[in-house]
Amino acid sequence: MAGIISQMARASDAGLCDQAARIAAAETGVSLALLRAIMLAETGRDHDGSPAPWPWTLHSRGKGYWLGSREEAAATAQSLIDAGETNIDIGCFQINLHWHGTAFPSLDAMLEPTENARHAARFLLELYDQTGDWRSAAGAYHSRDADRAETYVARLVSMNAESRVAPDPVPDPQPDPQSDPQLVSQPGPRGLAGQANGPIIILGALPEPLIGGLR
Repeated sequence: MAGIISQMARASDAGLCDQAARIAAAETGVSLALLRAIMLAETGRDHDGSPAPWPWTLHSRGKGYWLGSREEAAATAQSLIDAGETNIDIGCFQINLHWHGTAFPSLDAMLEPTENARHAARFLLELYDQTGDWRSAAGAYHSRDADRAETYVARLVSMNAESRVAPDPVPDPQPDPQSDPQLVSQPGPRGLAGQANGPIIILGALPEPLIGGLR
């Protein structure tokens, strides 16, 4: 990968992707273990002896860029765009500019770890709705080609094992929100936007909390 990441930058920014994944998982109900595995597969590098995702990562036309700061990543991405390139994977979850750029108000927003993670989680939910199971949704995140998707799923399982992240526990069955209106407005520690005392939005129990559902 091109670009040099200083030790100081690593120390201050290495945890940003994981923080963003936690927020996205809490807001959407997508498994944190799955989001972490995707981050490691997409941007994971060694950090103090353990794999960790790096937020200021770009990939375009087979070339990877590991930049030392958000500003460097934004400048590099803009230079690629100015050269006519739009097939650029950006940030913690390597969101593709060509296919997903219109979902963000700006390039800087696309690079921002939490916004990057939120979009990845929402996209996974869309893929789950389309495919009907989380294994297929995880593979389709990478490719619609069946062989490439299955190879990617195997890599996610490997990433999860390497990071020593335990699968999320199976959630208790949730009552139907329609039968109990209080569930959609019940005060809770964090709301849909991560604010204190916000509403709990019941998404329903996910049938295969990953990574266990990938095995």
